[in-house]
Parts: sequence; C-alpha cells; structure tokens
Amino acid sequence: MQRDTPNGAYAVGTPDLLTHLAEEVPHPSRNIPKAILFQYVFGFFSGLFYLIAILYGVSSFDDVLASLYLFPLAEIYRQAAGSKAGSVGLVFLSFLPAFLSCIGCCVTASRVFWTLARDGATPCSRFFSNVDRSTHNPFRAIMFSGVFVTVLGCIYVGSKTAFSAFVGSFVILTTLSYVTAILPHLLSGRKNVVPGWFWMKGLRGFVVNGIACAYIIVFNVIFCFPFSLPVDAAHMNYASLITGGLSLFMLVFWFIRQSTYIGPRKVVLDAHVLAKDAL
Repeated sequence: MQRDTPNGAYAVGTPDLLTHLAEEVPHPSRNIPKAILFQYVFGFFSGLFYLIAILYGVSSFDDVLASLYLFPLAEIYRQAAGSKAGSVGLVFLSFLPAFLSCIGCCVTASRVFWTLARDGATPCSRFFSNVDRSTHNPFRAIMFSGVFVTVLGCIYVGSKTAFSAFVGSFVILTTLSYVTAILPHLLSGRKNVVPGWFWMKGLRGFVVNGIACAYIIVFNVIFCFPFSLPVDAAHMNYASLITGGLSLFMLVFWFIRQSTYIGPRKVVLDAHVLAKDAL
C-alpha cells in the first residue's frame, strides 16, 4: 500500500530552503553554507534518535501494516503508548510542527514565485511581480501560492493515487533541480562560479560534484520504481509521469520566454536600498 511506504520527502527535506533567505542574511556566502551544514547535522541525529525510539516502540509489525488508520504512525504510537489516547496525543505533537511550518513554507514559496515573476520567468510575470504598497509584500504571489497549494490538496479528495504521485515527485523534482545546477558547473570545468568561503579546490571538488550527480541520478531512477508487486493502476508509481510532464512543459515554456527572460540581478543590500524596497 502506498500509505505504508515512507515518503522520501521526509528524508531529503529542503536543504536549499535557507538559500532563499540569502538576501536577508549577513555575509551569506559564509553563513548560508554553515546553516545548511547545521541543518544536516541536527536533522541526522534527531532523525536517528527518533527512528530508534519508533523501532523499539513497535511490538507488532503485522498490526502496523494492517492498520486501518490513515497514518501507520498512529498505530505505532498506539503500541508504544499502550492506549488510543496516548496515540492521539503523540500524533498531535507530530502534526503541530508540521502545521506551524506551513507558514514558513508559504512565505518561501511565495517569495520564490515572486522572484521568478520579477525576472520574467513565469506566466503573467508583470502581474505577479507586483509588490503591494499597502501590505509591503508580494500579495499577488502569496495568494497564487495559497490557491495553488489548496488546489493540489483537493486532488486527495478525488484520487489518492494522483495525490501520492504529486507528493512522491517532490523528491525527484527537488533533486533534479540540484543536478541542473551541479552538472553544468561540473561539465564547464568549474570555471563559471566565483569561489566562495568553502570552495573545494582541485580534484576534490570534481569528485564531490561527480558523486553528487551520480547519487541523485541513480536514486531518482529508484524513486520511479513501483511501490509493490504486482503492479496495477491503483498502486502504480506515477512520479515519473509527473516529472516528465512538468519537464516537458518547462522546456516548451523556456523556448517561449528565452527572448524576454532577464535572469537574476545583483542587488546591493545597503541601508538605502533596503529602505527603498520596504516602501
């Protein structure tokens, strides 16, 4: 069952999330890589300790697999706590940080979409690149992000298989975005990027970039495998279809917009520019 299969999104996460705040962080070339490193370190140890506790709390894997709950984690908590009330409380603690993080995700998604619209990389870019003078934020981009996410959530009501395909493609699409940044950098001899604080010189940089690309490509193929055998229409992994369709759309849209696309522009973040941007 798809619901019994852990989503790879929880393991991959969004390590690039901090990069979207680079314009608001002092000395970003030094502090952003540190923040990403700390995210991995804390995430690794917290995830490891959590998994150890979960595995010790399971008394019957058969009951977990046969659970009628929407989330198998609820059955694991019931076995660990020994009561349904304890399970509800632990599930609530699991959902609370996820619910609070929705605010940060909404802010990040809207800012990324607004940035792309500002650079002319989205449909109706002139409309969505607007910054509302009364609220001092990209209100149109925020509303679009909220409506778009709501529509995707409604897919779950109509088809759990389609919703799982969208959610499952998150890992593939995210890691492919990393490849599109690392692979051209590697093929160009690592000459077109200005070295930063943590630049890996010589052969070491080529080896790390090469391993990263190979790892992503191999595991993306694995993420496209069916969840179980035998395969039928209800339990097929459609993540490859979502990824291929979106990639084809982006390719066509790139040919349409390549003549008008401006691209990222460097902004000097001194006090005068920040004050002007806030108006």
